[in-house]
Amino acid sequence: MMFGENLSMSSTISLPTCSCCHRPIMPNDKCVKFNCPSCGVDLIWRCQSCREAARNYTCTSCNTIGP
Repeated sequence: MMFGENLSMSSTISLPTCSCCHRPIMPNDKCVKFNCPSCGVDLIWRCQSCREAARNYTCTSCNTIGP
């Protein structure tokens, strides 16, 4: 087989989303990620905008609401 012949080299990148506003978080964004402080199960992502505005997030595992 010749290089490039019938080769499919597609890959999909899955970006994390902000737990508050649900927008995708880009690689160079100033964001934070941490496990839920109550249950430790969910990974919470917060974008810079939501952190600065102190918007609430909700853990999908234990329903804890945090700033």
